[in-house]
Amino acid sequence: MIAKVVSDSQRNWDECVLYVMAAYRASKHEMTGYTPNRLFLGRETRMPLDLMMGLSVEETSLYETSHEYLKDLQENMRIAYAAARQKLKVCAERRKKYYDLRVKPKQFAVGDWVYYHYPRRF
Repeated sequence: MIAKVVSDSQRNWDECVLYVMAAYRASKHEMTGYTPNRLFLGRETRMPLDLMMGLSVEETSLYETSHEYLKDLQENMRIAYAAARQKLKVCAERRKKYYDLRVKPKQFAVGDWVYYHYPRRF
């Protein structure tokens, strides 16, 4: 099955999407510092290899009630969201700085020819 999925041709893309997306969702994002699984689900997903090797310490904690679990999950999501927003803000400021270096302001005088974008509406 794995050899069938890993192929240089693009004819079996529909078979590869599941594996590629699972790998992407489990990969730490450079800008946020978290995986998409962590931000969306509040935890990392368990892969078959993780189950074979044993669970991490993070996953072994048990809660006495579902309300306790939900409260902890909400707090963890709140913390992860705030940290991700902060990192995204820093990255956006960095990108803006590099963008502003290349952009030159344009000065127009009365009578200059300019392009005007006027999309047709039906």
